[in-house]
Amino acid sequence: MLDYDRADPEKQKTMPYLDNKLGIVDEQKCIKMEQKLSSLRAFELFDSEKLNKLPLNAKTFCYIHKYLFQDIYPWAGEYRTVNIQKGYSMFYNVEFLLYGMEEIFNNLRKDNYLKNLTRREFVELFSYYSNEFNVLHPFREGNGRVKMIFLTELANRAGFEIDYNAIDHNVLRQAEISAFGEAPGIAPNLSKLKLLYDKQIKEIRNESYNAKCKTIEEVINRFLWVYDRESSVNWMSNHEDMDAGILHVKKLLQTSEGREKIISKLEKCKLGAKPNATLVQLDCLIQKLLLFEKPKTDHIEM
Repeated sequence: MLDYDRADPEKQKTMPYLDNKLGIVDEQKCIKMEQKLSSLRAFELFDSEKLNKLPLNAKTFCYIHKYLFQDIYPWAGEYRTVNIQKGYSMFYNVEFLLYGMEEIFNNLRKDNYLKNLTRREFVELFSYYSNEFNVLHPFREGNGRVKMIFLTELANRAGFEIDYNAIDHNVLRQAEISAFGEAPGIAPNLSKLKLLYDKQIKEIRNESYNAKCKTIEEVINRFLWVYDRESSVNWMSNHEDMDAGILHVKKLLQTSEGREKIISKLEKCKLGAKPNATLVQLDCLIQKLLLFEKPKTDHIEM
């Protein structure tokens, strides 16, 4: 824990803010200097092309933080050791922070780092991971800048481009607050975040990717894999890879009860901000399942 965080509010008034290297006591002056120095380091990081040679993992995430804030914070690159919140947003409990980091990067691996997705699917998952990193908030300060640099690199490697400098950061902040849950009793909603990213994300691949699913099992699995992310027990987290998901769909299709469970999942996928074309596809898929006929087998659990 930082000495600054250990001290009572009165003592903090005479201490360097967040134990900064420059000995700046005033919070606002420290933040301005931090922004100036980290911006210079960010330009340096991109110009050096060091980042595109590193794996997209937790170690690289921490490396970005250390690189950006090496001039001002002695703890740059280290996870926070205290719980923090902004307004009603209580970020990941420090006791579970390492677990949360491991989980998010394991999920990214399962998602093949968002490669081979249509633009619509990419926007959906990019919004999901943007919110997940925001909820984690692994560092005492500087989380937003690290997240934006990491996600920019993630997008580029997947064949997409996003320019965070072109986004009104007040609009982004409000979208992130909405995705987190704006107040007690108000459920998190990623709608604003998805709409914002949908306007900003551009495809930079030579040819637009088309997901070619040959069977209804593949189609169902792909929809559930991408769009069923806003539930605590989601489709992707229950399966190690896409093939495992397809096999489970095949089993569920054998019984009317199994098909009902799939339909229930697909209905939940319609919640939130989805393009109209996606809603139409989901409705068509649900109608096909209602007419679907296969021999009955034993009861299958979802």
